[in-house]
Amino acid sequence: MIVGIQKKNRVLTRGISATAMAMATLFASGAVMLPTMASAQVSTASLSGRVTGADGSSAASAQVAARSIATNQTVRATSDANGYYTLTGLRPGEYEVTATAGTETVSQNVIVSIGQSASLDLAIGGAAAETVPEGQIVVTGTRAREVRTSEVATNVSTTQIERLPQTDRNFLSFVALAPGVKYNDSETDKGFTSGASTASQVNVFIDGVSLKNQVREGGIAGQQNSRGNPFGQLAVQEFRVLTQNYKAEYEQAGAAIVTALTKSGTNEFHGEIFGQYTDKGLSEKAYLDKRNNRPEPAFERKQYGVSLGGPIIKDRLFFFGAYEGNDQNRAFNVDSTGSAAAIQQFEQYSGRKLSDFEGAFVSPFRGDFYFGKLTLTPDDRQTFDLSFSRRQESDIQGFGGNTAYENAENKKNKVDTYLFKWAYNGNNFTNEFNASYLNYNFNPTSLHPELPSYEYASVILFGGKDSTRNETQASYTLRDDFTFTGIDGHAFKFGARVEVTDIQFDNNAYLQPRYTFRIDNAGTPADASDDTNFSFPAEARLGLGSGQIRASNTQIGLYLQDDWDITDRLQLNLGVRWDYETNGFNNEYRTPAAAAAAIRSLPATFYFNPENYITDGHQRKPFGGAIAPRFGFSWDIKGDRSTVIFGGAGRYYDRNNFNNTVDELSRTINPIGVFRFSANGLPRSGLPTVMWNPAYATRAGLLALAASSTTGLPELFAVKNDAKPPVNDQFSLGVRQRFGVFEASLTGSYQRGRNGYTNLFATRQNNGLGNCCNTSTVVPFGYSNVIVGYDGLDTRYKALFFTLDKNYTRSSGWGLNLAYTFSKAEQNGGDLFSLDGLTPDGYGWRPKAGDERHRIVISGMVDLPMGFRFSTVTTLSSGSAYQITDATRGSDSGAAALSAAYPEKNCIKGLFAFCEVNVSLAKTFPILGGDNLEAAVDVLNVFNNKNFKDFDTFMSATDPLEPGRIGANTLTLPRRIQFRLGYKF
Repeated sequence: MIVGIQKKNRVLTRGISATAMAMATLFASGAVMLPTMASAQVSTASLSGRVTGADGSSAASAQVAARSIATNQTVRATSDANGYYTLTGLRPGEYEVTATAGTETVSQNVIVSIGQSASLDLAIGGAAAETVPEGQIVVTGTRAREVRTSEVATNVSTTQIERLPQTDRNFLSFVALAPGVKYNDSETDKGFTSGASTASQVNVFIDGVSLKNQVREGGIAGQQNSRGNPFGQLAVQEFRVLTQNYKAEYEQAGAAIVTALTKSGTNEFHGEIFGQYTDKGLSEKAYLDKRNNRPEPAFERKQYGVSLGGPIIKDRLFFFGAYEGNDQNRAFNVDSTGSAAAIQQFEQYSGRKLSDFEGAFVSPFRGDFYFGKLTLTPDDRQTFDLSFSRRQESDIQGFGGNTAYENAENKKNKVDTYLFKWAYNGNNFTNEFNASYLNYNFNPTSLHPELPSYEYASVILFGGKDSTRNETQASYTLRDDFTFTGIDGHAFKFGARVEVTDIQFDNNAYLQPRYTFRIDNAGTPADASDDTNFSFPAEARLGLGSGQIRASNTQIGLYLQDDWDITDRLQLNLGVRWDYETNGFNNEYRTPAAAAAAIRSLPATFYFNPENYITDGHQRKPFGGAIAPRFGFSWDIKGDRSTVIFGGAGRYYDRNNFNNTVDELSRTINPIGVFRFSANGLPRSGLPTVMWNPAYATRAGLLALAASSTTGLPELFAVKNDAKPPVNDQFSLGVRQRFGVFEASLTGSYQRGRNGYTNLFATRQNNGLGNCCNTSTVVPFGYSNVIVGYDGLDTRYKALFFTLDKNYTRSSGWGLNLAYTFSKAEQNGGDLFSLDGLTPDGYGWRPKAGDERHRIVISGMVDLPMGFRFSTVTTLSSGSAYQITDATRGSDSGAAALSAAYPEKNCIKGLFAFCEVNVSLAKTFPILGGDNLEAAVDVLNVFNNKNFKDFDTFMSATDPLEPGRIGANTLTLPRRIQFRLGYKF
């Protein structure tokens, strides 16, 4: 059965989509006809400055040209009456910049990076008016820092990507070079977070194409629960991390943004072949394996690839292509944390031996990445790009610890992108038009779909994975960005974006039953069914239907930005953005009659109005208030760019994932039966139970029980009609200071997140003020409980960012970059479910999981004698907070207390809880007339630091909390050696 938006409503949505597209096209066409100053776009850069004569006077009407060294394409501008010029729409790379006035000419080679608003002053008839300090703009292949910008941003260069040591060629690992940003280098889940926001609130742009995951958590399409890479590193030229105060052209992010540029062909043929390898024999045995007397698990990682780019028609048509393979075999240990008494009960009542499940099991991963790109430059004004990428993966994971291998699933992943881009540089304006398509398919499938799932709490989870999913996100996007620099002192930018996203969601939850066994002796004589043990399951869950959901959503975004040079020292960045979604909260859903009656049977509370959760398809109006003003400034105190004060304030709207609100519909077509069992059939924690019977141990037995009693009724989920999308307000104030070859910055940051989506019990006792749950009024309508959505998750983040940079240059032979973050990240509520308090505010403010008070990342590289090169990335942290659940009042009460704890500091004499030092030594051998063969060895986690995670987070009356000194797993692998070999020409 296929269930989705009704046909007439789907047609209506399509109509809105078509209208929006037409409006955007008209907007873009009209924009090209208008007269603009310089500002960087999402995937390009700008260069501005002043042209003066030898005597320092302004050179009015000077002709300024920037010629691309790679393609010979030239961008031109004319200086104004005060000698100021602006070049916009520059593709990142090296340029020869020439200024001519009369018969006098001066030229200088510079490199601009993605997203930069760089500065360069030129003196005709003499030396450059400004000596550009080393590490600022005239730098080859380095992370150039801007001076006059209000953005808190970090550029990562090709040189850093290629030379700095890293685990597995995931270019996102270098986002950690930016303060306030944290990369998750898990063996099964690669992604990043920023501030106090979740991973869902970040975004990544590749050549301007948004990789936003609109279906599930993770922020990036294809990254949730994946150890793969979002894009082949061989195809990435450079990227920029925008931590805070980014401008109005960026959308769908409340936290950090990464905008990356792919490589292109040039007038010379260039290619690369590489391979890198590490395995078990090159690794230390893990501490936990030693402590628990386990054999060292299997481990092997092979990565390899090839790229080639060059001219098809010199100066006009270029190509670039790349392939990367990623093969990994990483074993995980199944090692129960159950107590001796619990294990004895398990073996007694299940008839199974725990040893049947424990041991090391291989988790194979296979990934392939393909990329192709054509670039056409028919003249100096136009550039056309056409590109395609494909990422496909097979990844068997989901086991280890207390989860048996047979409960694993194959997380099949595929992401395709298509892009057409046209950039036009006119007189005083630049227009960039993008048409893109993204198709993302995520299909985790159980290895044993025929087996039920058995969870013996704290001991072992075995049997088949209870669920399987097949989810597809297809996004069609038109975007136009227009920059106008025709008015002295202003760079106006405005743009429009229309995206139509079609989603297919097939979530067969609990296709097989899942039986949960507990040991809970927290009961009282009056409520004896609280006493459970492993002789029978305390609970079972089973999907009672099936179906596929199809939905469509149209997103419209408009923005206006003015970068206004009030004086040659003071710049204001004034912007506003408006975003609109036609179907952000399953807007056309119709509440079934029985569900509406069940909701209305519940009393209204201060957080729950029954009528606000009932709709006939018209009560959920699209949110039109996503207006996001943004303000920034930078003040060059001395006028020589040595000391700059900067700051900003802005509002940033994100969006809810489809998964957040889909339960309302998916559980209507595939309701999840919840069966609670006891030894005597008495209620437990206020919820009804049925006396256990071995006949219920099969799917057929549960279906029969569901048909004959109220036990097994599904939970009812309902979405709030007037829910708002998440929003983040950001404030920053800082200073940049140049010290010789070093550039330092100190920034104060405050961020306040609101409207995060979560789920609450609507059946609290005593008019919503007591413990869970009084379900007596909803059971007659066919539901076991009512859970409602609530847009009340809040976060707050306070931080100081300090950076110190001396960017690498070939002439100096060394570079050093330091990023220090001193922060406090807090939240209320839980995550997608906040069932341990009345509302998220009932939890109170507490440290957010992952909060780190201190974090230092040091990266650097140096050229050594005899052609050797050394580089390092060192990360030190005070340790990430984790949540503690106090369930001494029982597991089913819904009133457990939450708190936070931090791991003990056990490295560098108790200063840090996390330490990782990675180093690389490389040597280049010239061969075949100048082509280069490079051999490198990486030593990862040099000092073999343990860096624990997965601490004991649950305590009950019979399960005391273990101290947070040693976790069940580690964040980093033990010390290991990795070999790399590459050939470039």
